Amino acid sequence: MPSKNTIGPLFGFLALIFGFAAVVSLLFGEKTVFWILLLLCATALVIFARLRFADFVNFFTSRQARYGANVALSIIGVIGIAVFVNAIVVQRFDKRADLTRDRLYSLSEPTRKILKSLNIEIQITTFISEKVQTAERQRTIEMLELYQRETDFLTITHANPYIDIQLVEKYNIRRDGTVIFETPGRQEKVTILEEQKFTSAILKLVRKQTKKIYFTDGHEERSLGDFNSAGYSEVKAELENQNYAAVSLSLLKHPAVPADCEVLVIAGPKNVLTSHEIGLVSKYLAQNGKLLLLLDPSVTSAKDVNKGLVQLMKRWGIAIGNDLVVDRVNSVFELGPAAPFSSFEPHDITRSAMEVSIPFPFTRSVTPLENRKATLSVKSLAKTINPTGVSWAETERETDGTFNTDAYTPGVDMAGPISIAVAAEQKNEPRQPEANPQNGNTAANGTESPTRIVVFGDSDFATNLFFQPASRDLFLATINWLTLEEDLIAIRPIDLRQQALRAMTVQDIRLVQITSVFLIPSIVFIGGLIVWWQRRKGENA
Repeated sequence: MPSKNTIGPLFGFLALIFGFAAVVSLLFGEKTVFWILLLLCATALVIFARLRFADFVNFFTSRQARYGANVALSIIGVIGIAVFVNAIVVQRFDKRADLTRDRLYSLSEPTRKILKSLNIEIQITTFISEKVQTAERQRTIEMLELYQRETDFLTITHANPYIDIQLVEKYNIRRDGTVIFETPGRQEKVTILEEQKFTSAILKLVRKQTKKIYFTDGHEERSLGDFNSAGYSEVKAELENQNYAAVSLSLLKHPAVPADCEVLVIAGPKNVLTSHEIGLVSKYLAQNGKLLLLLDPSVTSAKDVNKGLVQLMKRWGIAIGNDLVVDRVNSVFELGPAAPFSSFEPHDITRSAMEVSIPFPFTRSVTPLENRKATLSVKSLAKTINPTGVSWAETERETDGTFNTDAYTPGVDMAGPISIAVAAEQKNEPRQPEANPQNGNTAANGTESPTRIVVFGDSDFATNLFFQPASRDLFLATINWLTLEEDLIAIRPIDLRQQALRAMTVQDIRLVQITSVFLIPSIVFIGGLIVWWQRRKGENA
């Protein structure tokens, strides 16, 4: 029959095995298995202590135990000193070194200079939930912490858009992944999470400048004061939230477009603009103006009331068709095929809309002209999703002037996909700054700001009825591009995709876990047992 001297070490060995297995199961998240193994470990340890009580007591009173206790106390002391020294160094000498190749954990020099010069308190509130990509969320939090390290004038608060409902309503948050920059009475909303947008938002708050956006009236355009479904009251409210002033303007009552006009908006006129008004718009564009044109199609008559504006846009490389865009598959069900959804082309305006689709109810085609001035850059912003035969620009009309959208007619209708929005830009040569410039279109360094034009073949997408988060972001991005707000500071964004390693498969992850948590510790444990056994044999010899 086995003696206590034989059975005792066996239970001690089992206690070690069960203890190690319990730790491994806890690391793998198997809590039920962990508690079972922990119970077995405790049971084996109690049996070992009962059978080899004298050895158990001697272990804690032996010379090796005293040496081990001294070593453990020394290690704890060294760690305590290191923690204490680090605390002092962090408080007095808070310095960091970024050794990454692309300076992933450093702010650009322009941003640092702006933060160092801050003299007003800015409150930053993030609305980023766990649904946002982990890398993007973590990168944003780390970046804002870098901002806070550079100045004492920034305070950061993190909110969950699905939990902090009062804050969501206070700031009118429409999108998960929004950051609010706020000073008393002013705020900037950022939905593209990158350094350039953050620093530009801070610059806007520091400048304390309100830019005026003029909306023409007198031709039954969309009204800023109209709170009905067809009005633009939501547009006005959102512009004011972004520190713009939305103002109505009658070109018939003014000899020229006001000098403080940052953007002139002509939204869905139903009556003809006079030649005088067209001339004022043309003169304004010739002086490096910024124009947002939203022209609805003429759906009840072949006569286009906006013919003057259409002719003016041809001079700027933009063709506006007297047609109706149709998409028989991707359209608003309630409105039919004449309310197509769009896909977006790469552009500064559409960066936040590349992964969404926005409906444009009753829109006309807007396309870049091939024969245009070499100094003009004209790009399509949005197109219908489907190809020819499914989407097209209908030109045939019935005798009463309405469109016949029954089928695509080759050689008559414009083949899909159809461009329904265009952005044009003409960059101007530098010149010497005037002593007293007469308008705000000359930059401080003497360079002329570019002429910029954006044309949509529809004004409905921005009405109160359709002004949802996606269309809201598109409209604001258009205004920001026209006012040159995206160029407040030029910072090259870091492409984190170039830094990404190959994605690990489930098998790779499991192999790493087993190797690091089980295999390597097992080898060390078995090696220790072998050494212990060899030394024990030597002592018994």
